[in-house]
Amino acid sequence: MQERINRYWSMRADEFSDAQLAELKEYKRMNWTEQIKRALPDKKRIRALDLGTGAGFFSIILHDLNCEVVGIDYSQEMINHAIMNSEKLNCNDIWFLRMDAQSLEFPDESFDFIFTRNVTWTLPDPEKAYLEMIRVLAPGGRLMNCDANYGAAFLEADRTGEAGELEESVHAALSGRYEHPAQSLEMLRERNDIASQLGISSLIRPQWDVDILISLGMKSITVDTNINRKIISDEERKRAEGSLKEKLWMNTSPLFMVLAEK
Repeated sequence: MQERINRYWSMRADEFSDAQLAELKEYKRMNWTEQIKRALPDKKRIRALDLGTGAGFFSIILHDLNCEVVGIDYSQEMINHAIMNSEKLNCNDIWFLRMDAQSLEFPDESFDFIFTRNVTWTLPDPEKAYLEMIRVLAPGGRLMNCDANYGAAFLEADRTGEAGELEESVHAALSGRYEHPAQSLEMLRERNDIASQLGISSLIRPQWDVDILISLGMKSITVDTNINRKIISDEERKRAEGSLKEKLWMNTSPLFMVLAEK
């Protein structure tokens, strides 16, 4: 399953790189920077891990915040794009590595801050990933996970009809309303089938995440159940009103944030 997931996301590496480069030039970069800045521990030297870096968007933001940054991703194609994007923006001292989030190759207590977005929902064993994140987090360090129950949304897409989602996705891409271009029907089916086989797709989140973090000894846990309200502009939200994307993503699976301290 892990290699199947890797193939799917590797096929989308070019798309994600283009989208994240565009985001680095717009207001979302500033909004994300502000949210992450508030979450950082109060230390002069912050060793930060961007877990599931994709094309490097958040590694670059962490670099802007004067963190010592390591970005990891299981997809080598994503890592290649992250390296290229960071070099384009003169962030040459970010360390990018191919690595499994469920089996981190770092010593205990290696980082003061761990950031991850849209990663946990893709993992076959998210509980193990949380265990690993906490292992490599130093005492007093913070974990910021921004994720959503996308698996549930994809199952809803199956129920609603993939052809309808494909049509909406094509229209969105042509009109320039959303960041990611349309996927083929074959890719949509592969995505949905993968999601249907992941146990995390059926969990109630972020309650599950909070319960796991408490059981693993994390403290000072805070939750924002719709952090997109602080990231996405009113204009963009209005453009999405009534669309299939709004029904599936913004309503069924809003992006949440869980912040916890070790």
